[in-house]
Amino acid sequence: MQDIDWKTMYSGVVYVAKHYPLMIILYILLCVILGMGVSIILAFIFRKYKVISREQKYYNWAVKLYLPTLLIINIIFSLKIGLFWGCYEALKNDSYNLSSQVYHTSSSLIFENEHSKKEFIGDLRSIVTELSHNNQNIKVQVKDIVKAYDTKYQVIDRPKNWLVSLFIEKYGDKIHTLIVYGMLNSVPHINISESISYKEFDKITNQLAMLDSQDIESSLVQKIQNLFLIVLKSQFKTIVKGMLMIWGLLMFIPWIEVSIYKFVMKRKRSKAIIK
Repeated sequence: MQDIDWKTMYSGVVYVAKHYPLMIILYILLCVILGMGVSIILAFIFRKYKVISREQKYYNWAVKLYLPTLLIINIIFSLKIGLFWGCYEALKNDSYNLSSQVYHTSSSLIFENEHSKKEFIGDLRSIVTELSHNNQNIKVQVKDIVKAYDTKYQVIDRPKNWLVSLFIEKYGDKIHTLIVYGMLNSVPHINISESISYKEFDKITNQLAMLDSQDIESSLVQKIQNLFLIVLKSQFKTIVKGMLMIWGLLMFIPWIEVSIYKFVMKRKRSKAIIK
């Protein structure tokens, strides 16, 4: 189970609540209706199996409180699940826009025109030359190229969108690596491994220089979007699983209590018969 990044998740909730309030309300209403339906079904099951029936007068009154408590718990959990579900769907719909902001925040990596593309390729060539120590056959790690570029050219600008800022802050290294790998692999019939020699790199960049800048940029945004959706899905599943586990434990309490009650009453009756 992946650790939940609550700072980013709650920032996502605020972002969605601000931009997609109707979607949030829709999913909350849907989950509340489902929660009330579940409450009715559970109340019927409780009555059928006498979970809320006791022989003692006041005890019998007390266990009747399970029914309103059941409804309140289900509504609370429905509200929370509806909120996070709505946020999840809204962020999915807005994922390309957010990923585009993440990409364009990396101003030094934008392929907005042929000049910026050639400048970027030239910068990477100089880095690969330094890392390979002028030996064209020595293999250099792509991750070292990414790290050197980030250090030398200060890739990331400060984004205006604070949700994008949080995503970059936590996954900046992966984003840089995705962009460089994606850029190199945008050349047809090329599949870059973890390392590459200067000779191989020079051949790829010559072909890369002939590709359309906008096509490359669109491809890189899609790769960032894929990372964003993987992180989003993982976080959402972790949160919902945790909520459902807690909900299940709370729903199980009446059954534990009634089982203990029946066991105690059975022992009392057995002792009474013996006497």
